[in-house]
Amino acid sequence: MKKQLGFILLFTYLLMSCSTKIISKNFIPIRYEGYLNLDVLVADKYKGNFIFDTGCNGIVLDSLFCKESGYKDITTDLKIGGIGNSKKILKVITDSIHYKYINTDYYLDSNIAIMLDLKSMVGRQVDGIFGLETFSDTPYMIDYVSQKITFTNSIKGYEVVNSHFEAGRIYIDLSLTLNNGNSIYGKFLVDTGSDQTIFNNHVFMTEGIYNSLNKKKFYSKGGIGGDSNGYFLPVSSINIGKFKIENFITTISTDTLGMLANSNYMGIIGNDLLDDFNIIFDHRKEKIWVTPNKNFNKNIKKLFRGISFFDTGEKWYVARVVEDSEAYRKGIRMNDEILQINNVPVENIDIDMFSNKLKANDVLRLKIKRGEEEKDIEFRLNVFLKS
Repeated sequence: MKKQLGFILLFTYLLMSCSTKIISKNFIPIRYEGYLNLDVLVADKYKGNFIFDTGCNGIVLDSLFCKESGYKDITTDLKIGGIGNSKKILKVITDSIHYKYINTDYYLDSNIAIMLDLKSMVGRQVDGIFGLETFSDTPYMIDYVSQKITFTNSIKGYEVVNSHFEAGRIYIDLSLTLNNGNSIYGKFLVDTGSDQTIFNNHVFMTEGIYNSLNKKKFYSKGGIGGDSNGYFLPVSSINIGKFKIENFITTISTDTLGMLANSNYMGIIGNDLLDDFNIIFDHRKEKIWVTPNKNFNKNIKKLFRGISFFDTGEKWYVARVVEDSEAYRKGIRMNDEILQINNVPVENIDIDMFSNKLKANDVLRLKIKRGEEEKDIEFRLNVFLKS
């Protein structure tokens, strides 16, 4: 999927809309694929893929999934924003809905949920989102390596980090050192609905960022908030508590609206940074503990993909393109519809398998459609930035 979710739903009544129960197993299996994926059975018969997103307060259901599941009790329209420069209209479902995590005894009952066209904004794989309050009744640990959310009261071997629980959001203090030696310190929103760690736009004018020769401009699909633009930027190091991650590639937003234009915090911490740790959340004590896992400080991610794709289930589009990439120089633009890749129609391609097999310097030949015009564009996946 590899796209930003980053949902911030400003509905405090959602915080009290759920009840949960654990019967026996003390963990829930997840699939970590850039996001925390949960296999869920809705109303005891509809299987769905839900994302656990700490940047969201409540429950969000995809509109097509709702239609197939038979939920029609819709109330008023509401308008919200997220990552990006626009807002979306949503609907509220007031049915009582029973959710059960497959292969566990853990379930959740909700009397209210938000309905959005998630597949067109996030990807065809997403049927719903569970927000921050989903596991708030008991301390839990996210294990990115073993791919589990485990309920635990033990913090042995963990270090507490400076965190803030404020109005249905969680923030962690980070210290960053730029490549010119300048430091940035402040609170960052913990957002497992984002695969990237991103500075908010007011940080862009920091010396060492706006005048950096290493930053690379991109244009990207932003989820609820619409398109989202900014820069990739390598930094010397990031400190979470006493732990230092070196040579990290972060993202700088230039959005003028939405959650990345909020000056009350410095930015968001995404899974690209969080997955270096096992993390324990205790909502009642309002504390977070971390310990490095085997991914720690192995930042070998190389951003050679100057282009990424988005599958709505009906069509493929360009989801992100980097200005310094060969794809952009050859004419690829955001929101171009992809008809074929290497002469194969996209409806015959599994987007996850295809994306996972891509390598630096692969040559792609795309047939795209922009408006009423179709054209063929060939380019190489050049390495444009290294950690």
